[in-house]
Amino acid sequence: MEAVIELVSTGDEVLTGLITDTNAGWLSQRLLEQGWQVRRRFTVGDDKADLVELFVQRSHQADLVIVNGGLGPTSDDISAEAMAEAAGVPLELNQHWLEVMQQKYSSRNRVMPQSNSKQAMLPQGAELVDNPVGTACGFAIKLNRATFFFTPGVPSELKKMMDDEMLPRLRRQLGQNGHSQVRRFFLFGLSESGLSDRLDHRQWPAGITLGYRANSPTIELKLIIETEDAANIAAAEAQLLAEVGTHLVARDEMNFTASLGPLLLNKDLVIFEDASGGRLTDTISTITSEFEGHYLAGLPDSAEDLAHWLTRSTRPLTLAIGAEGPQGIPIALLSAQGCQVQTLQMHFRDPLNRRRLLAFAAFDMLRRHLVGETVMVDYDILPCSERFTLPT
Repeated sequence: MEAVIELVSTGDEVLTGLITDTNAGWLSQRLLEQGWQVRRRFTVGDDKADLVELFVQRSHQADLVIVNGGLGPTSDDISAEAMAEAAGVPLELNQHWLEVMQQKYSSRNRVMPQSNSKQAMLPQGAELVDNPVGTACGFAIKLNRATFFFTPGVPSELKKMMDDEMLPRLRRQLGQNGHSQVRRFFLFGLSESGLSDRLDHRQWPAGITLGYRANSPTIELKLIIETEDAANIAAAEAQLLAEVGTHLVARDEMNFTASLGPLLLNKDLVIFEDASGGRLTDTISTITSEFEGHYLAGLPDSAEDLAHWLTRSTRPLTLAIGAEGPQGIPIALLSAQGCQVQTLQMHFRDPLNRRRLLAFAAFDMLRRHLVGETVMVDYDILPCSERFTLPT
């Protein structure tokens, strides 16, 4: 039977939204990469009674509970105290961790504040989980059905502890690998609702479900696999790829350096952009430094004018985003195949989102050209008012 895994985020600042809870999302994804899917997530403020009630409740329902936050030296850091009360045990001084903290301060020629001693007070019977970065150690403790792991809220400390200390423990407890795996597909130009219409009605092989995540300018589509049937996995992936077609821009992670970087070598690429405000140059610069970028206000705002302006270029590969005009914003790619230009209509008010989408649409034209796909295609999210190729 698959283990029931839950997350608890603590702190008034997290509960009220003063701090965005990125730790919970990172933990869920990190666990899923190992094959373990989180079943539930909870957020609780700095109220000891609420924490005790939740810990006792979840101890009967979950196999593993990861608690994030509340291990600091101040009076509102009460996770250890609440766990001790939930388990009906006292807090005890962990002499080893007290000495570790004292050594950390001594190595920086500082005297440890007395308040830090609180971070060495752990529930009786708890197993210490080392924190090589900060002063808040983690700890693990069993209560009823569940094993609780307590982790600090500082993201850099959490990530280091998770990879170095907790994952080895979890593999021993839950098995070397979980029952799940995830294959990630990044798409551009399709809307989340459009993808849902395409995919949700399809029958998927047993043990495989779909997941969506909108992260402008792309949509991340996930195959969540809870089967070891290789034929089913291959069939599901083939079915997905047949539906999304050439809108797939990346797999597993959004990193184009390895795939497109070599294709841009010695291409003498030139970029001109207006309406995208320099965003296209930023995008390309993450892949290669071998290009020439220009941000120019006053580029043509019609597809025809931009195409004629671009054909004056003597460079073998030129990409341009024009100014916004009555029909939309023209985007053009000049190559040995001619000048391919399309005018896209923007219906997004947020300026940053507009620039990001424009830049990625132009980048997608370049990507398609480099890998030998059709350069201009229909996008759900960016209606096209005109499209043509001007011979060079």
